[in-house]
Amino acid sequence: MLNFKELAENILSDLINNGSVSDVLLKTKIFASQRSDDELLGWVTKELNGYDGEKPPRYRLLNCGLKVHVFVPFRGTARIDFPVDMIENENVRDRLSNLAFHMPIAEIERLCKDAGGDGTIKMKVPVYAYQFMSEFINGDIQDAYQYSTTAAVSQIIVAVKSVLIDFLLKVSSEENINFNNFIKTNPQMITINNSGIMNTGSGDVNAQGATVVGGDNNIVNESNKQELLRILEEIDKIVAPHHSSDYDDVSKDIRTELQKDKPEKKFLKRCFQAIPSFFSGVAASVAGNGLTSLIEKAIALL
Repeated sequence: MLNFKELAENILSDLINNGSVSDVLLKTKIFASQRSDDELLGWVTKELNGYDGEKPPRYRLLNCGLKVHVFVPFRGTARIDFPVDMIENENVRDRLSNLAFHMPIAEIERLCKDAGGDGTIKMKVPVYAYQFMSEFINGDIQDAYQYSTTAAVSQIIVAVKSVLIDFLLKVSSEENINFNNFIKTNPQMITINNSGIMNTGSGDVNAQGATVVGGDNNIVNESNKQELLRILEEIDKIVAPHHSSDYDDVSKDIRTELQKDKPEKKFLKRCFQAIPSFFSGVAASVAGNGLTSLIEKAIALL
């Protein structure tokens, strides 16, 4: 007989330890099937197989930029950012301003892993859409693609994890699972090497006569705090012409967290990762000013 409690704890352990989301969903599929939870089973199946022929969930729809390659006689080919708002047809305008990810979650994971050095993920625009853009372009459209930042796309994976955690919390009382105790008693790896002791978890390590190389791995040290503030100030300057209340809120959250005695890396990382999604519609202009590289520098410090 299937041990629901053990399987649920195993799923949570994989989520905590950043296991492959597609692998976690396979385990969740077994869990949902054995519990006869048709709603969860349907969602898991679609995430694993993709949303072919139907509109995906809102978290799989990202605001994006649109770049068009245009051939102009005697001048050659130029790449331009096309302002989607100019298109009158509402359905086409919505289709081109939102990048829909219908593919299986495993492919989204691969896209994020294999993204190019420019930090963007691109998808070709259907040829039928060219006719709606050509009337505003002086030249022949050779190619067109939508693009979004890798950081924004990775939020799809975060959203799927969030749905899974919400489900596990919902069933915890039914299966007598105390996830709070499970998290506290599930120790992270402590590595001992020739250099000393490194704690890769969030607890304390007592080692008399040893050199402690790492302590709480989720706390930002003082020097990195100052560097993160400097990076945030640079980002403020770049995005200033493109006002976003969402960015203002996140920027304030980052500053508030950095003012604490022990700022949390995980919280700050999520904040920085979210920033590109606030400027997807103008991603090319802000990315060209160094937004992507600044966010990468910030995340590297966390």
